[in-house]
Amino acid sequence: METPAAQTSIKIVEVTQVSPIPLILSPDNHFAHQNSLPLTCFDFTWIKFPPVERVFFYEFTGSSIDFNTKVLCRLKQSLALALSYYRPLAGHLWWGQHDTKPYIICAPTDSVSVIVAESNPDNFDKLSRKGNIVNAIELRSYAPSLQITDQSATVISVQITFFPSSGFSIGTAAHHGILDGKSAAMFIKSWAYLCRNIEHENENIPKLPDHMAPFFDRTVIKDPTDKLAMLYLNRWLEFAAKENPGANSQSLKVLEMGDAISENHVRATFELSKQDISTLRGKVMSKSKCDDVLHLSSFVLTYAHAVVCFVKTKAAEINNEKVNFIFVADFRNRLVPPVPSNYFGNCVGNDKPMVVKAKDVVGEEGLVIVAKTISDAVTNLVKYEYYERAEEVHSSFSKLEPSPLGFIGVAGSPKLEVYSVDFGWGRPRKVDVVSIDKGNNFSLAESRDQSGGIEIGFVMKTQEELQAFASFFIL
Repeated sequence: METPAAQTSIKIVEVTQVSPIPLILSPDNHFAHQNSLPLTCFDFTWIKFPPVERVFFYEFTGSSIDFNTKVLCRLKQSLALALSYYRPLAGHLWWGQHDTKPYIICAPTDSVSVIVAESNPDNFDKLSRKGNIVNAIELRSYAPSLQITDQSATVISVQITFFPSSGFSIGTAAHHGILDGKSAAMFIKSWAYLCRNIEHENENIPKLPDHMAPFFDRTVIKDPTDKLAMLYLNRWLEFAAKENPGANSQSLKVLEMGDAISENHVRATFELSKQDISTLRGKVMSKSKCDDVLHLSSFVLTYAHAVVCFVKTKAAEINNEKVNFIFVADFRNRLVPPVPSNYFGNCVGNDKPMVVKAKDVVGEEGLVIVAKTISDAVTNLVKYEYYERAEEVHSSFSKLEPSPLGFIGVAGSPKLEVYSVDFGWGRPRKVDVVSIDKGNNFSLAESRDQSGGIEIGFVMKTQEELQAFASFFIL
């Protein structure tokens, strides 16, 4: 792995703004003629979290002229078209001095920032090759950032980077307080669909299929008095005031999560095949009690294995203390009544945080203990009554005993199918969640080869730590 000093920096070619194309949309699009969109209790759960940043790498061996005329032009045109369906993404989050809470505001002049850059061709293979160890700071160069002040925040931004004769990448940053993983994936899949189907030579404008068009109606979230929304917002503000005494309490600035990233931080993607997952299932079942009813899905087993390997790697730091970990689930079909699957915004939630003793995790029964803990949490969410339990679950975090590792969390899901995002030049060679370098999080995605396996992205403080993790990860 090259050191940061040896890396070739990228060159910014242009910074431009892409605006939505005015369209006559279906009456079912609840945002077609509105200039603002309120946030819900689900959105306020994430309002202070850092943006979610992803980078998609695509192979393309054409020249610079080919890239500019055949790729970049179509990407910009289709982005403008996609934003006409997803207008709030071109707007901004606003919290005026006299406003009780922030909301999304849109105007005819709204646009999304698009950075166009160029990088060394050799960097494409280094960053997108399966199994490569990558410097975490270097990957950050391919993801854009959001503009966030006390009063205002952009919703998304885009960076398109060309690697001559090798490929290109599309990096996105999305405000976590406005859209969850499913909404973000729905948007980029919509953009890709329109890009594949856009025609330069005629006036036919492709339209999104109904199932890809976003649903904006906030009345489907049953918090009519904003009781939960204000509870979450106020608790975030209280937490922020403790973290930054004297700072503006009414602020949209996000909180820093985890340690600052350094030049030593490295990242890699590991993979569990379908057979590996079956092997893990067999190990857990062989050591479980006969009366245990376990939900041993691919997610449960992958998450359990990753937690065990991570804690073993960090054993010297955590000693005999507790390990706190969590995951979120899509609540669209769990709420009563259910929310449409194409609902735009945040609609993910969780049960109480999971806690196990570090000595149990690193012990012989560690995989079984962690898998059972996650299985129980998944089972609880099946019969979860969000509106009735939301306050109880939310307050459980403030009562939690801190862990040296903070929270171990998950970003992404195989269900998002990020490797299906084809803009017209084939499926991605690699997809990375850049933002997992903030805190002890890892990413999950389906295997690129569609074999039923799962990819797990991890960031570690040093290459030695990453190698130690790899030694525990191999079955």
